[in-house]
Amino acid sequence: MFLLRKFCTYSNGGGERSRKGYRCSGVCKSYGFIIIPLISMLLYSFSANVSAQNLTLFDCLDKAEQNFPLLKGKEVLLSSSDLNIQNLKNKWLPRMEATGQSSWQSDVPSVNMDVQVPGFSVPQAPKDQYKVAIDVSQILYDGGKTRKRIDVEQIAGNIETQSIEVQMLDVSKRVAELFFSILMLEEQKQQISHKLKVLESRISELDALLANGAVSESATKKLEAEYFEVQQQLISVETSEETLLANLASFLGELVKSASGLIKPSAGELLIPEPRPEYSLFALQKKRLEQMTELQQRNRWPVLAAFGQGGYGNPGYNMLKDEFDTFYMMGLRLKWTPWDWNETKRAKKVMENQMRLVDIEEETFRVNQYRAVNQLDGELSRFQQLIELDRKIVELRQGIEENSALLLKNGSITTSEYLDDLDLHISALINKDLHQLGYLQGMTMKFLSGDKQTIE
Repeated sequence: MFLLRKFCTYSNGGGERSRKGYRCSGVCKSYGFIIIPLISMLLYSFSANVSAQNLTLFDCLDKAEQNFPLLKGKEVLLSSSDLNIQNLKNKWLPRMEATGQSSWQSDVPSVNMDVQVPGFSVPQAPKDQYKVAIDVSQILYDGGKTRKRIDVEQIAGNIETQSIEVQMLDVSKRVAELFFSILMLEEQKQQISHKLKVLESRISELDALLANGAVSESATKKLEAEYFEVQQQLISVETSEETLLANLASFLGELVKSASGLIKPSAGELLIPEPRPEYSLFALQKKRLEQMTELQQRNRWPVLAAFGQGGYGNPGYNMLKDEFDTFYMMGLRLKWTPWDWNETKRAKKVMENQMRLVDIEEETFRVNQYRAVNQLDGELSRFQQLIELDRKIVELRQGIEENSALLLKNGSITTSEYLDDLDLHISALINKDLHQLGYLQGMTMKFLSGDKQTIE
């Protein structure tokens, strides 16, 4: 016979206990001033630990973002971009270059005179020459090219970091799916546990009737078999829940002990959708192309720089003086490309084509976004209608199950007929919970997916 009992165990080395209470020994009393504070501390620690496990949906999303491996890559990208910008700014600092040269040449400039003048000889440059010099240059005007290069580099760094934000959205959706999947399994587990309690109660009732010969033994065995099958269902749900909790923990970077610590969001928290990061990415890509187009045009602008050179060698600037001497020179240098054979024009056309491609990608994304949000709106509308009917269905199924329980006790129906009504009642309860969670999950996905954009 299938019996379910609860046992209470009482034990104390020096005290006496009963079901109504206990009387402590002297040892217990003498150490009470130590035990009570310790128990209080343990209870406080336990409650703090439990409260620390309470996680809302937004807590999970924030923790997943903080634990996202590419977040470290974002910091690296920003650091690299800052270094590149600093290098570009250094273009405005004076440039210094030290050079040294030692050479021998086969011939040098010379003057051949047909008539020799006594006491006069024509000087000749030496064939072995030596020179050490320092060249200094300073850009005075570059047509704004350096400033444009800095703008392009800043936008390029922002594009890289925004791309990480786009990838992070996929992680957020995955975390939200795990979050609600765990809650759905938890609701199923609760309803299955409720079914087990109902079966326990019905088995106890039939055991009493069986003792009086009011029902057959097969009736109780059917309920007992159903009880064990429901226990199998509970084990399967618990195992699946543990697997999903482990997956969620891998995203959060911390242990999630149980589903009871996950707090459902309210629909009011999900009314205003998050802006899609892709739109910011498209805007940055187009802005970068615009800046690159301006930079390409400025490459033809004149560049003005000051320069200077000072050194020591043989010969100096006077090539006909065969001795070591100092030399220096300073001045301005202008560089300008008035004609580049339409290279700038063709480069501008390439940039325009690339910008057109970005517009096409953005429009394609906008259309897909519109369709996705439309589908979510349809799902939300469906869940709203189902939820409105769930209350009535649960109420009716509960009444049918309770009536079947009375008929079973009276022997008016079979155990199988009662189990059918019980299953329908439990299924109605599960469907009600799943529909509510499905609605919240749809709201969450719409919140993360962003609002649908107007399609012209």
